[in-house]
Amino acid sequence: MELFNWLTAQGATYLQALWGCMSAEIFDQWGPALLVAAVFVISLAESLAVVGLLVPGVALLLSLTLAAVAAEVPLPLWLMAGTLGAFLGDGLSFWLGQRAGLKVHHWRFFQQHPQWLHDGERFFRRYGVWSIMVGRFIGPLRPVVPLVAGTFEMPGRHFWLANAVSSPAWATAYLAGMYWLGEEFLHAFDTKTLLLLLGGATLIAFGVAAVLRWYQQRGGNNDL
Repeated sequence: MELFNWLTAQGATYLQALWGCMSAEIFDQWGPALLVAAVFVISLAESLAVVGLLVPGVALLLSLTLAAVAAEVPLPLWLMAGTLGAFLGDGLSFWLGQRAGLKVHHWRFFQQHPQWLHDGERFFRRYGVWSIMVGRFIGPLRPVVPLVAGTFEMPGRHFWLANAVSSPAWATAYLAGMYWLGEEFLHAFDTKTLLLLLGGATLIAFGVAAVLRWYQQRGGNNDL
């Protein structure tokens, strides 16, 4: 029993020292830069055709933003990275639509999930250029509408103007709100507890996304 207690105490001491090293080294030195890069990548991926339908973007952005608050990343820098990622994600989707044209209907992903593409096309036909700005705030449409705009040969100047206006609006609405929420969380929890909660929330988000994709694939196979 004494040996067990000694090992437990030594293990706790080791973990505490390891955590101190990690928090000091990662979050004080590399943390802010890595977090800014991560929010750029996730913002881009969430707006990218097909990819954005597979990534639990909102949950990841929330986790990253709360971590950014803990790492004291400045809010303007955070919004700038998110805006740039969202702008480029929509831009790449538009470019892919221009290159592929109506062949996107033959993409394997949309053959398995045709409704998502049909919903995007219906939304674009109804709202035109406004679909680029409004669709960015609607999860399932966000990565599809720019692709559809490209396939329907939307004039580039209309798309890029709508993209330039909606990207910072999305970043402000989503990321700034999450940032202010993170500041409130940081007042209620210490940094270690907050980061552990973020890790758990991220794992849960990936688990839920995986289960939903499994059910969607199962439903598609049953329809066949």
